[in-house]
Amino acid sequence: MNNPSTLYRGGVLHCPADPSATALLVRDGRIAWLGADSEAPAADRVVELDGALVTPAFVDAHVHASDTGLVLSGLDLSGVRSAGELL
Repeated sequence: MNNPSTLYRGGVLHCPADPSATALLVRDGRIAWLGADSEAPAADRVVELDGALVTPAFVDAHVHASDTGLVLSGLDLSGVRSAGELL
């Protein structure tokens, strides 16, 4: 892979490995460096975060927890294939 490197700086990074980190370098689609803005390596492009929150490796699975509760309190008709089976 040969993608341009991107430095994200000036942010609030949620990362237990370096709780005071404010900058993050991404190279070839992977996190290559994490640390302080003042120590950041050179990059092909720079994104100023202006204090925005960055959560490396966070994946939003987009789960609606309330739907799980509704499923548990209702009827499971997923196996029903016809009105006759329902009755």
